[in-house]
Amino acid sequence: MADAIHLSAVSSNGKSWERQVCYVNLPTDFGSLGILKNHAPMLCALARGTVKYRFDGDAIGYLRISDGIANIADNEVTLLLSDLEEVVS
Repeated sequence: MADAIHLSAVSSNGKSWERQVCYVNLPTDFGSLGILKNHAPMLCALARGTVKYRFDGDAIGYLRISDGIANIADNEVTLLLSDLEEVVS
């Protein structure tokens, strides 16, 4: 995947999840934050809500998350959360 971002999530109760994606949308207390390849490095607080991600062209997936933090650097988005759940549609 030419525009790949490594998205991973880890919760304090031991759940983990990861996938190669091309777009990530993160919920924050101030609205949503969109992440594409080569995004500037940043650390931000996450709000309880849904992470939306795009993979394999136009396929869309969702993670339901609790509050936590996101670290974005070098085409990697790492989510450190209290809890997470993959939404299967």
